[in-house]
Amino acid sequence: MAFYQDQKIKKAKKVILLESDSHHIAMYRRMFQNAAFEVDLARTREEMLEELREIRNGEAPKPDLVLMDFVLADGYGTEALRAIKKSHFTRDIPVFAVTNFQNPDMEREMKKSGIFPDKYMVKTCHTPAELVNEMENYLEQRPAGPDRPKTNLA
Repeated sequence: MAFYQDQKIKKAKKVILLESDSHHIAMYRRMFQNAAFEVDLARTREEMLEELREIRNGEAPKPDLVLMDFVLADGYGTEALRAIKKSHFTRDIPVFAVTNFQNPDMEREMKKSGIFPDKYMVKTCHTPAELVNEMENYLEQRPAGPDRPKTNLA
């Protein structure tokens, strides 16, 4: 009994996963749930943009992190990244791009415009366990502050 009383109860972190590949969805969902992440899924760019509208309107809570692929069934995830980083309601949400799509011209353009994910990882270079570890470390080290409001009413 004392063992459980001494442990801190950890609140699940919410992650929005923007991914269209069903195999990756199943793998990531299993890994994130095992690591006590709550997972919301957006399979298309449009679903992600709808989720962002709900966050801006106060109809959905902000996630702790967005994990996105840039290659989706309905186009590129960069439009969703741009929508997240341009809005004052969502720009503080960390975005991890985990993709096999590498385009140096696109990366240069994103950096030049100031619209770049907080973390950019190539799927084939990182195991799902490494990704979960990166996410946990990033969120543990990221303090809440004046630039990171806790509500949607900022």
